[in-house]
Amino acid sequence: MEAVDALAASPVAADAEAGRIPRAYGVDRSGIHGQVARGLRIGRATHFRRLRRGRVAPAARHPG
Repeated sequence: MEAVDALAASPVAADAEAGRIPRAYGVDRSGIHGQVARGLRIGRATHFRRLRRGRVAPAARHPG
């Protein structure tokens, strides 16, 4: 979770959204894709791009 929180704290808006999406699913249990996207005020396509970034970036930071 530290890597996701660090990504969510990024000054770059896209990275910050990418960190908030996995947190919404894993910690906050905010709901399904549409609910999370609406909560962040982003479109569905953007949501899935940010979700991918939110999964890849922390994994690259902490391999193995």
